Amino acid sequence: MKVGNVVARAQSASWPTATASVSVVVATHNRSSFLPGLLDQLSRQTVDVEAVIVDDGSTDETWPWLEQYAATTALPLLALSIEHTGGPSLPRNTAVEHARAATIAITDDDCLPEPGWAGAIAAATGDDAAISQGRTLPDGGARGPWDRAVAVERPSGLFETCNLGFSREHFVAAGGFPSVTVLNRLPRGFGEDVLLGAQVARSGGFAWAPEAVVRHRWIATDFAGHLQGVRRLSGFPWLAREVPEVAELLVGGVFLSRRTLEYDAALVALLAAAATRRPLLAVGALPWGKRALASAHSRPGRPVSVRLAQEAVSSTVGLISLVSGSVRHRRLVL
Repeated sequence: MKVGNVVARAQSASWPTATASVSVVVATHNRSSFLPGLLDQLSRQTVDVEAVIVDDGSTDETWPWLEQYAATTALPLLALSIEHTGGPSLPRNTAVEHARAATIAITDDDCLPEPGWAGAIAAATGDDAAISQGRTLPDGGARGPWDRAVAVERPSGLFETCNLGFSREHFVAAGGFPSVTVLNRLPRGFGEDVLLGAQVARSGGFAWAPEAVVRHRWIATDFAGHLQGVRRLSGFPWLAREVPEVAELLVGGVFLSRRTLEYDAALVALLAAAATRRPLLAVGALPWGKRALASAHSRPGRPVSVRLAQEAVSSTVGLISLVSGSVRHRRLVL
């Protein structure tokens, strides 16, 4: 299992003698403002937990804050600082290497686990399920029109790391999270959770744990940031090629989702209507238009016409990204 190079360590007074049923693993980078809320929620869990947080070479106040928090908290906490790796895989692996419980619960620094989360993850992870996944819901409160949050209300097959449980034994046997560079031009990790999750599920079984609830905070972004996220779709052809379970999720074996299918159909319908001068062919664009209009109405601050144009730009960037990824990885996903 590949891990990071630890350069600093801080631990709470309770860490050396604590015995926990669940080790909560978190990777963080330049998110010092998010950590108080996360750790407050971890201290409220209804089962005994220990927390292992690995700072991936932050340049903000993350490490000084963790040192100070470790010196005062009653929560069994081990904080490690590693040389910057640029992705979540090695920080998480480093945390698991130092974790001591048989059940590993993974969440992210922008999440707020509900008090029963760790207990529900532990109950779902056992002899029949080496990996479990709980529900992730967007946190409440005001948000901007392009802010993003993760929502997972049923098994997605993508094993989002905001809410996962592992048997530590199976995690280590699988080699931990791989280091994936397929999208190294874009920020944030991509695909390492799917590769590991699918491998562990094949070998040890999977369980869905709807009672294990995590609230995902809204991350502020603008339209340019939204488009940067859409460009990440270029990695899905690679995922579909590498992970059979992802290929099985595709609509008709080709389309990433019903949304992308509707946009592709709309594009073909409009081009056909223009080329043949038969306006009725444009009716094929109605499903995407209905979806885009609903999305435009949900994003306040600009006229609906502007939002509709942005939805069209976003869908076009998504199609270009998927086509580019399909050519690069020789696996068609649209």
